Amino acid sequence: MQTAVIYARYSCDQQSEQSIEGQLRVCEDYAKSHDILILDTYIDRAMTGTNDNRADFQRMIKDSARKEWNYVLVYKLDRFSRDKYATAIHKKTLRDNGVKVLSAMENIPDTPEGIILESLLEGMNQYYSAELSQKVKRGMRETRLKGLYQGGGVPYGYKIDGRKVVIDEERAENVRFMYTKFAGGVYVKEIIRQLTLNGKQYKGKPFAMNTVYNILKNQKYLGVYKHGEEIVDNMYPQIVERETFEKVQTIINANKHGKRSTEVVYMLRHKLKCGYCGQSIIAEMGTARNGERKYYYKCRGRKARVNECKKSVVQKDILEKLIIDTTIEELSKPAVLQSAINGLLALQENKLKTNTALNNLLREQKQIETALQNLVTAIENGIMSNTTNKRLHELEQAQQEIERRILIEKSKTTIRYTEKELREYFEQSLRLEPQMLINYFIKEVVLYDDKIEIYYNNPITNSPDHDGLGFLFYSKIVDRNLLETLVIELYV
Repeated sequence: MQTAVIYARYSCDQQSEQSIEGQLRVCEDYAKSHDILILDTYIDRAMTGTNDNRADFQRMIKDSARKEWNYVLVYKLDRFSRDKYATAIHKKTLRDNGVKVLSAMENIPDTPEGIILESLLEGMNQYYSAELSQKVKRGMRETRLKGLYQGGGVPYGYKIDGRKVVIDEERAENVRFMYTKFAGGVYVKEIIRQLTLNGKQYKGKPFAMNTVYNILKNQKYLGVYKHGEEIVDNMYPQIVERETFEKVQTIINANKHGKRSTEVVYMLRHKLKCGYCGQSIIAEMGTARNGERKYYYKCRGRKARVNECKKSVVQKDILEKLIIDTTIEELSKPAVLQSAINGLLALQENKLKTNTALNNLLREQKQIETALQNLVTAIENGIMSNTTNKRLHELEQAQQEIERRILIEKSKTTIRYTEKELREYFEQSLRLEPQMLINYFIKEVVLYDDKIEIYYNNPITNSPDHDGLGFLFYSKIVDRNLLETLVIELYV
């Protein structure tokens, strides 16, 4: 009696165990009618036949080397493989082991004509697979171009309404909070802490750092979806303003160039430059003889020995305290403080006058009203169907939602901070948010052994043609690690 094993497979999650059961039943009936004894079965579930990276398939090929059976019995040849080149390779391996592939549903004679028929069937299987893939890709592309939901996971802050991706406003506010805070210099751990204090969670648990970082890097929040080289801008509504998104990406990309210590935060990272060789000043950690860890800033040129630079290392805490205290002292001077408050007041007025979010909502409302009017006109002219009725209902709901969001946005324009409130906030934030102060105000710090040059961005306008607050001060060395500061020049 001849012996065989059965190999069965189905391609995707839309198929099921019933497909496997059907294949096994047909193969078993074929074996009985041809007096073949089935010794084992190999089954791959939800695995494509266009490649051979299938666990049980590979196990079957390997087991054939034991030469314990004569045939591999399949429902049809396309269950074995849809790639004619892979089919030829694996059939040769089986043939070398004395094993032949049999198809239960395709009557292939063991004659020269059977060889031609088998090759034709294998070619047709590969053609079908390639054609199906092409049709699926074409259909998916048309779906993308229409801005319709394609399936799969939906990013946090969005939800599905019919076949459209819409904003989940409650979660979207959390997304905006993350972007705004991170762009302002707040670290992810602190962002998570504040979200947790406010009762915000992700799938019933506090946000994980990886989750927040993935949110901060996701272009979909900008309203952009990329598929290969194709860019789709009508699928995901924009949640984050472009300026904020790009600022966040700049910070994230800058962090890639240095390994941040998990134990200590180097607040001046990416702001420091060596005054002697022009190389960046990087984070450095050492261990004293007593085992205590010491944290420094050190010239990259000296550390990597790319030049002959002799710039001495500077203790992290001393340098950061010096920079922060000097900055706060300068910003707290009456004339500078008043200038900053005046700038904040002007910004507030300008933002209230040019509310971008409100303007976008008003434009969207006008588009909805136009679509509604066109649909009503069509109905009046006798064009009425389930489709038009459904579309009318969708537009009416969209109109109610947009009106609600417009009211919320308009309410924001009624909130005005007084000069006193802005002054209190500004003075408090200087002390309470040192990292934000460094990120917003300090453009660059150039270190020498006998002086430090600090260059500032304009804290209000940040205009490229204006140096804003800036000053140069010299610091005399008392010993290797201690700087005594003296401001000798102030310029605007």
